[in-house]
Amino acid sequence: MDISATRRGADAGRRRHGPRFPVIIVGEVFTNASAPVHPLFPVAPSGKLPFALLPICNTPIIDYILENLAENGVDEVFILFNSESVPLVHSHLKNNRTVRGRPWLECKDMKVRVVESVRTMTRLCDVTAEIVEQNLVEQNSSFLFVPIDSVAVFTNLRGLFHMHLERSRNIKSYAATLVCTSVKAALEETLHNVLVNNADNTGTSATQQQREPSPGGGFGLYALERRPLPAPALPPSPLTMFAIQQSTGVVRSMTRLEPAGETSEPVRMEFSSRDRISVRSDLVPTGFLFCSGGALSLFSFPMADQHAFLVDLLAKHELWGNVFGVAEAVAPMSVVQPINSLRTYIQANIDVCNRRFFPLTREYRFVEDRELYAASPHLPSVYLHQLGAKVLANTCGPCVVVGEHVVVPPNAVVRGAVLGKGVSIGDGAIVVGCVLLDGAVVGRNCVLRNSLIGHNTRVSDRAEVLNCIVGDDCIIGSADETHKVVAITSSSSDSKNEDSASVNTDGRCRSNTNGVYTAHLAGDQGIVLHDVVVAVCSAVDTDERVVGRGGLGRVLQGQHINSIVPTSELFLRDPIPRNADDSDVGDSETDDDDDDGEGTFGEVVRNLLDQAIGQPSRMEHCVFQMKNSRLTFGRKNRDLCYIVTEQLLKHAMGQNTGDTNVLMQSVRDLFGQWCRALYTDVVTGDDEMQAVLEAVCCSVADPACPLHKCGPMLLECIYNDCDEDLYEERGYCIVSGESLVEFGTRMARLAEQRCNESDEEDEEEELDSRKEGMLRVALTCQKFIADVRFFLEEEEEGMF
Repeated sequence: MDISATRRGADAGRRRHGPRFPVIIVGEVFTNASAPVHPLFPVAPSGKLPFALLPICNTPIIDYILENLAENGVDEVFILFNSESVPLVHSHLKNNRTVRGRPWLECKDMKVRVVESVRTMTRLCDVTAEIVEQNLVEQNSSFLFVPIDSVAVFTNLRGLFHMHLERSRNIKSYAATLVCTSVKAALEETLHNVLVNNADNTGTSATQQQREPSPGGGFGLYALERRPLPAPALPPSPLTMFAIQQSTGVVRSMTRLEPAGETSEPVRMEFSSRDRISVRSDLVPTGFLFCSGGALSLFSFPMADQHAFLVDLLAKHELWGNVFGVAEAVAPMSVVQPINSLRTYIQANIDVCNRRFFPLTREYRFVEDRELYAASPHLPSVYLHQLGAKVLANTCGPCVVVGEHVVVPPNAVVRGAVLGKGVSIGDGAIVVGCVLLDGAVVGRNCVLRNSLIGHNTRVSDRAEVLNCIVGDDCIIGSADETHKVVAITSSSSDSKNEDSASVNTDGRCRSNTNGVYTAHLAGDQGIVLHDVVVAVCSAVDTDERVVGRGGLGRVLQGQHINSIVPTSELFLRDPIPRNADDSDVGDSETDDDDDDGEGTFGEVVRNLLDQAIGQPSRMEHCVFQMKNSRLTFGRKNRDLCYIVTEQLLKHAMGQNTGDTNVLMQSVRDLFGQWCRALYTDVVTGDDEMQAVLEAVCCSVADPACPLHKCGPMLLECIYNDCDEDLYEERGYCIVSGESLVEFGTRMARLAEQRCNESDEEDEEEELDSRKEGMLRVALTCQKFIADVRFFLEEEEEGMF
């Protein structure tokens, strides 16, 4: 799509009408446990190259995003970065002019502001916390979240914004609008391919008889009709099935196609004669999310990504009533290309050459006295920099960008490639579907396909590099030529076989069971690298398993894993998960999942509690978030009570380490503060009370703990000494006398069982250290518990 004509007529002084349209660009890319590194690691993001400055056809990605926002009438843009990314990005936005004649930071048409985060942003909730704390948007203003890892052209973004505002006014508790694109054509083509392959595999003799003879040895009509259509193997983002209310666009349910072996969200459909529901599996989220005013608090809970947040929003609809909707961005008014793999990054560069995205490779800084790039008059879609770029070969193109001071020799083949500033291409080299950043050197007779080559990287003569990412300053070649230290590991982002290498009979490339590759020259042949990631490392980090001839290296840990499921899986296996009741998974696996989530749940609650103690004015909000997190993680009130009690005692002992009386007073103050704020709501029965008592005993179980000998006083505190008014009102503060008696009886029974155990019994039957510590403290409280039992018995007799 060529929008150059519209942008050339841009009026820098035009006025916008309607509500204010603010945008928040999330300037960092986030990883998670399943994908611990970004798919373009180690090239980007890195200390030398923030993701916002990742070049696409030699133009940083942030320029594409800002230009499109300016064309859509956005009023103000805030770009959030971690501290290490701010200097480089700020310098670029300050020193490079735009089509409007000014740098982005001085643009009058759209206010652009670079915001440095106080915390290190690793999750979406960190971004929303920065927005709230730095007051970037007004409390009741709607705004747009824009991801940094996506190139998009919207011509109706303000129209979508008005649609979101209209829904916010008319739909109660409307929180967000997710912008999606349709991949219906790709689904139809993939279904055709699946059916054709299935027919080929299960063809009968009758089918064979229907085949007409091919005249002249070519393909007949039947073969042409059955030829697979060119559908991409992977969708741009994970396929998601939505159940949408047609009248309002509100999403009623959603589930994502997860990789085999992973659990998807269960699908629940509610059909009604009054509301028509549309079930769509062709909508793919783009990452663009309109957020309603006041909905930021819903993002404060730690979520892995937008999908997890929206699923959580649906799960709590009956509890809080919040809803969200979907807006379909229809081509050609909207073109979106995510950068979530090596394949999509290379495709984005080719799309720019095909004039689907601005700036159409014509210029680096968007405007100069003359265009910095010009189309070659002799070669199709080949763009040459006006300073020293030359193409001496007629085998160059299509979709090629030749950077500043780059000369393509006569016998080289370059197709679908971007060559940065100062790149050197050797005689006889073949470069297809690659991006070579500034200063890269490619030797003679090299073959490079579908790869990303970092800054100042050298690929020696006769090397073969396929589906690889090579970091900055690496040297790929023979031992005699290699004086840098490199590390190599398998790349699973786009490779179908992660542990496959090109193994030659002369031993040029070898692999072991760990997917680690070593390679060196053998005779006149060059190095061969397939599906690997290469990065510089120091000698101290050398791994003996990665040894080239005279070289050193180490294994890169946590390589990127592509979580996007191939489109064909939608038709080859059932994406709808079974309910938990129908699952044949054993109890042991369920327990393992609970253990995995316990650490995250505990971390969230502890962080909220520390925040509430440090800022008492936010206690009510933090308590709300604790209850919210309990629902999200599927935990019980018992779990929440245990963690809060344990953390309160740790905080009290951490603040005061001197006199025991001072420590106990601090404990009374904290429990008194949280008694009505939390415990009265979540302690609803004996199960929660037992959890509080266990937490108290476990927290002071260490003999070195200053409150180790204060078990009776601690139990007295939570029984009747932290809130006198509440004790007078209901006869206890946090735990009741009956619960204390039950706890004492249970501990006595546990101690008796321990005494009866023999040394010959299995170790699995013995108490762990935590329970042993709890038991020791509980036994020191038996006298106090006996006094409480006696008091309750007397009180009961007095009533009669």
